[in-house]
Amino acid sequence: MRTRFWVSSLVLASCLSISAADSVQLASGKAIPYSASGGSTVFFIPKKSGGTSPLSVQRDATVAQDSKPTSVKLVAQVSNSAIVLIDAYPSIPGGMSYCQAGEERFLRVLAISGKRPSETFHLKLESCRENIELASPGLKWSPETNVLSIRWLFAPGQTGKAEDRRLKISAKGKVS
Repeated sequence: MRTRFWVSSLVLASCLSISAADSVQLASGKAIPYSASGGSTVFFIPKKSGGTSPLSVQRDATVAQDSKPTSVKLVAQVSNSAIVLIDAYPSIPGGMSYCQAGEERFLRVLAISGKRPSETFHLKLESCRENIELASPGLKWSPETNVLSIRWLFAPGQTGKAEDRRLKISAKGKVS
């Protein structure tokens, strides 16, 4: 009887810790829960009136269909109208141990102030499968100018070449 109680308590505690890990905390104090569904990740964006609005974002073929994010990190919150996130997933393993412990990371800009949230921009930041690698540090956010600076050692679409890029993010989540 006692053993059953402690086992049940441990199972409940592990479930609670898993669900707490499946959200990202915003600078405003609100949290954005997320889950995986097929080949996409669903973010549940809090509404001003209460409740949440789901936003489904796509991954690419370098991520297994049923993979959950290994991490989601907040890069920036532009007023209360846009957020910049990085979501990471395990790479699909290749032959001869290629990318067995690799990771695929995506940068996303989400507009959250309209009637429905939307993804206004996405970009592959790092990839074991596509040989994309950020420098260290690779990202720098400037809240004064709403500019995200990205520095790659090996840039997307630029096999073996470094690249620096600056993304200006408007209050409505548009990227230029």
